[in-house]
Amino acid sequence: MIDKVGGIILKDKKILVQRKNNNREECIIPGGKRENGETDFEVLKRELMEELTVELLEADFFGEYFDKACFSGEPLCVKAYLVKINGQIKCNNEIKEALWIDRNYKSLGIKVGSILGDYVIPELMNRGLM
Repeated sequence: MIDKVGGIILKDKKILVQRKNNNREECIIPGGKRENGETDFEVLKRELMEELTVELLEADFFGEYFDKACFSGEPLCVKAYLVKINGQIKCNNEIKEALWIDRNYKSLGIKVGSILGDYVIPELMNRGLM
């Protein structure tokens, strides 16, 4: 099972999503796989700096979700956190682009990974955050 930690970054009822440089269309939340026994906070801190060049200030647990990875089809567990960041977003490493989407993303033809589309965004809408 793939063990990932993801950061939910919100602004003006929009969520920040990113596309990787792997020719896939789906957008996902920032974050990544745990390395060498890292805590969830350590994973988020490292991944947000590596992917978006921003500093992690706070992380509040949002939910734990299970599905199949959209990129590989392997079983996937994502622990998602509402995060606060510091700094200007600048894509790095394997990240092709970062964009802000709202609840109407489907009407714009934007595709998202299953955990984001089936669990995270509906829960954000239920909580009035998006």
